[in-house]
Amino acid sequence: MLIRIISRSIVRRRRRKLLSLAAVTLGIAVTTAVGTIALDVGDRVGRELRSFGANISLSPAADGLAVTLGGVDYRPAGAGGFLDETDLVKLKKLFWRNNIMAFAPFLDMRGKVGDRAVVMVGSWFDRDLTVDKSETFRTGLRRLHPTWKVQGQWPDDSALSSCLVGRRLAAALHVSPGETLSVDLAPTSSATGKLTVRGILEAGGDEDDWIFVPLARVQELTGLDGKFRRAEISALIKPEDDFARSDVTKLSGQEFDRWYCTPYVSAICYQIQQAMPGAEARPVYRVAETEGRILHGVGALMALLAMAAMITSALAVASMMFATVLERRAEIGLYKSLGAGDGRVAAIFLLEALVVGLCGGLAGYFAGSLMARRLGTLVFGLPAEFHWVILPAALALALLVTVAGSAMPLARGLKLAPVAAMRNE
Repeated sequence: MLIRIISRSIVRRRRRKLLSLAAVTLGIAVTTAVGTIALDVGDRVGRELRSFGANISLSPAADGLAVTLGGVDYRPAGAGGFLDETDLVKLKKLFWRNNIMAFAPFLDMRGKVGDRAVVMVGSWFDRDLTVDKSETFRTGLRRLHPTWKVQGQWPDDSALSSCLVGRRLAAALHVSPGETLSVDLAPTSSATGKLTVRGILEAGGDEDDWIFVPLARVQELTGLDGKFRRAEISALIKPEDDFARSDVTKLSGQEFDRWYCTPYVSAICYQIQQAMPGAEARPVYRVAETEGRILHGVGALMALLAMAAMITSALAVASMMFATVLERRAEIGLYKSLGAGDGRVAAIFLLEALVVGLCGGLAGYFAGSLMARRLGTLVFGLPAEFHWVILPAALALALLVTVAGSAMPLARGLKLAPVAAMRNE
């Protein structure tokens, strides 16, 4: 009998039910889209943020006091500590190895072009690193700094005489791609380096005053085969919170495991130092904090969108339910006069609302998933995937919205006296 009453009510009052269904569907669709983006596209947002540059700096742990200016180490090439180039493969064997997006080693030396002092920086441009027999990893400056602009071509790591000249330095020296550059390397080396300019670099920083050459070239000139002074690492991280800033030495075993298994920049630095005992990994807080603020802002925005969608849906359902209760006052009075209690009357209306909520939840889930796929394609070039784990949450939220929206109108309707309700007073 109850099912018959509910089915007839839905069929007879289709317009209001369809409006309520549309409101619930829209709210759940927005919430599902936000949840899908948070699950599937969060890492892609992090990868986009990697254009800010490296967020971890690597240097020798036993190094002396660094003498740096503008990111360049001005100590003699043989002074201080060095790291082994072959140890860099260990970065792709960490617990968070999949979060290591790119890295590049650096070895600096000074020279002169004519009367102008210059800095020659050896690094990897585009290097295939063998991780194991079945895996290779491509890294280097092109991967580490995807926003760098090069007029001409990137140098080849195997062409030791090729170079990349910073924009400001190229303008001062009046050189362009294809020309030859003579660098006097004394007193570091008695040789005069002949370099072919392959491209002009525009990085927007101190790099615009440097000359970049293959790392092997500087190693050969300085006699530091297989060594480098420092490295920059780009890693996907989670924004740091109060727990991330805890003193590791004071954490309990369970707390330490939680910290270790969370991709905080401090946790990744800790793991790098475990894998490379002679190295010191430090967060570049300027970059890491900027990423954290952006990710926090994006997360807060998505949460506000989902909350606004849910509140709007609940208000729409409440409006429809108010109209339904007013229209069916005589029916409520009849039920009460026949002996039905408030619970039985409320059950009829709530079951109708739950049917609408269930249908709206299903429709909203699929609409939101399709919306997320479209947004993923437009923004990131790759569609987001369907996440069935969101479906139960979407249905639960839909039912919660319909019940919350129906509660106040139904409570007011149940306060009507049977006689007054039947008279529509």
